[in-house]
Amino acid sequence: MKRLLLLGMDAGDINFIQSRASALPCLKHRLHSGRLFQLDAPKALSGSVWPTFYNGADPGVHGIYQHLVWDAQRMGIRRIGADWCHYRPFWQQIEEKGHRAVILDVPYSFPVALKKGVEITDWATHGQTYPLACNRENASAIIKSIGHSPIGRETPIQKTPGELERIHQQLITSADLKGQLIGALMNKLDWDLFVAVFAETHRGGHIFFSDQDENASVSHTPLLKVYQAVDRAMTKIFDQVDDETAVVVFSAHGMARDYAQGHIVRPLMKRLNEVFIETYCGMVPKRTLKANSLLPYLRKTVPSRLQYAIGASAPDCVRQWVVEHDIIGGLDWACTPAFALRTDIRTEIRLNLLGRESQGMLEPNSAWHHQYVEFLKKVFLELRDGDTEARLVDEVVDTHRLFPGPGCASLPDFVITWHPRPPVTRVFSPLVGELTSGQVPAARGGDHTDYGFAIIPDSLADLHPLHYLKDLAGFSQRFFTIEH
Repeated sequence: MKRLLLLGMDAGDINFIQSRASALPCLKHRLHSGRLFQLDAPKALSGSVWPTFYNGADPGVHGIYQHLVWDAQRMGIRRIGADWCHYRPFWQQIEEKGHRAVILDVPYSFPVALKKGVEITDWATHGQTYPLACNRENASAIIKSIGHSPIGRETPIQKTPGELERIHQQLITSADLKGQLIGALMNKLDWDLFVAVFAETHRGGHIFFSDQDENASVSHTPLLKVYQAVDRAMTKIFDQVDDETAVVVFSAHGMARDYAQGHIVRPLMKRLNEVFIETYCGMVPKRTLKANSLLPYLRKTVPSRLQYAIGASAPDCVRQWVVEHDIIGGLDWACTPAFALRTDIRTEIRLNLLGRESQGMLEPNSAWHHQYVEFLKKVFLELRDGDTEARLVDEVVDTHRLFPGPGCASLPDFVITWHPRPPVTRVFSPLVGELTSGQVPAARGGDHTDYGFAIIPDSLADLHPLHYLKDLAGFSQRFFTIEH
């Protein structure tokens, strides 16, 4: 075999695929004819998986954990980019050894690393980083012949039944068009390495994953239909593959039922910080300051249908402002030892350290620093449902200890892993007391897991060790070392 085709299913869940294999004939065949590897993704940093895949390195090296990351100098958020992020994708190294590469829609990748090959970014990705870019006219002509993908941007707002039906059809159409584009690029371009990713399983998992999807006896669900659309597209692609091409189907992480408690995080952090600075620092907190009050108010008063329409049509600068205000709105940095970054299935916490943050409060390695870290961990680990007294947090992950490296200072300091349970309205922790929060309707049905998978041809299963997501980069490089 002389060529390598890496076909990704963004957030494609292997447990879902295996339990519904009878309805997914193409994937079923790949599972039976190849060898399955479960790949551990970076623990607790689900937004880091694609940079980990293409850099072949942990988050402590590349420092990317979301597409909008914290900028310690301006005390706000910043969009990731090749001009300042660590970016050396493995396909660049493969090209430098004389091989031709075509890369399509690898999430969180940037235009452009290849000097001779073809790179197409953000034609149809779940979390669009930048506008569509393509570095070759012949590839642009192929894109034009296929048209635009209808996948659009994700708007994580509660949706009406009509909006859900429209999104569902868009994902099915998008999968079909992605398959057509992959097939056209494969046929009309010269390549040795081809990497392409289906985004529809990611968007579909967030929106349509439900309790029914955890029950394999339920034969028809909206999410299964999205997977079936991708499966049909893959069938057409594989019909074009010759014996000279090795095919790997993979996912960078999976998808499971969303049981996050994000709606309680910001009021909890506000209370936690107030108690700490009063008890340990002898400072009087500004209790009249209402942290992050504007956006929650708008979310409660503006109809969800209007919120969705505004969110879907808003330009990137507005969407970024909303995210930033949700993080820092109402915070007084002089009285903020730490704050919550973006929250999905997990909660990311950033310490406000002097010398690292431009308006830092905590002196690194000081008594206050160590006391606050212990206080933070204890508050979250002792957090209970105010009605049932069930624990809510499984672990407080120290990301810097887990992922050391030149980029680790860009990462959140801690990540809170929530125990799977439905959203709560009252919480209690002995150190900060009780908080009440109105239950926020879930805008997501599913969210990320910490493992992906790869289905490798039997003949290549021993080519390179495959335990972690980052190993796929080494596998690909090893393929061209051995096969050429």
